Amino acid sequence: MSADKFFNAIQLLRCPVCGAAFSKTGASLVCINGHTFDPSRKGYVHFAPNVSPSQYDRELFEARRRILEAGFYDPVTDAIRAAMPKEPNVVLDAGCGDGTFTKRLQGKTTVGIDLSKDAILLAARGGGPILWAVGDLTRLPVADTSVDVVLNLFSPAHYAEFTRVLKPDGMLLKLVPGEGYLREIRTLMGDRLRRETYSNEAVVSHLSERLRVTDRVPVTYTLPLNAGQAKDLIRMTPLTFGTGPEALDASALSKITIDVEILIAKK
Repeated sequence: MSADKFFNAIQLLRCPVCGAAFSKTGASLVCINGHTFDPSRKGYVHFAPNVSPSQYDRELFEARRRILEAGFYDPVTDAIRAAMPKEPNVVLDAGCGDGTFTKRLQGKTTVGIDLSKDAILLAARGGGPILWAVGDLTRLPVADTSVDVVLNLFSPAHYAEFTRVLKPDGMLLKLVPGEGYLREIRTLMGDRLRRETYSNEAVVSHLSERLRVTDRVPVTYTLPLNAGQAKDLIRMTPLTFGTGPEALDASALSKITIDVEILIAKK
């Protein structure tokens, strides 16, 4: 049964409302203060029932999955895996989206958390051992000092929570865009962009104030696109949120630049 994986890993979980440990009561996760969460038969737990809908919808995540499965981010995945310890015991993907990265970067036990229910439903499709959860990164349903690796890939961060859940020798791997990331889409958008250029230095500075950055690994390459892939890239990127993907001419995109940086940090 898909719920069993949550009960088998119950020591890793904690109540996102009060921070107390869970016990198994019937088919539910229940803390000492009575907060109750029921694992779904679809393979996830909804730890944030009052979440509001966002622009990160099912269509966006499905487009993103097609791009990831087509191999556009394989060099990025390989670089992240190379930076991780071999066979980590517990991996937490904080802001896991559709779960494609998560499945390729698993530990012995893996938790994937995202605030989008659409994303988690997509991630949990097909079953498997990963503990999927709809959850808020500011109140992670994960026990203190229990995680070897926190992945935070193209996602907002909450460093106080990351620090809380990481083991003393744990590692944060944060993936951020570089200056040339998706430059072809930026060019296509022209003056519709709020900013013509992008710098991740403010992100690095903010992270450095909270954890110790031990390395910065750049990954940059350009790949050709077909018409369907161009449409998916336009649909999946937040760059087009203020414009709408339908307003851009996907046929004008014949290639795309992936320019990212992996920030490696420790407590």
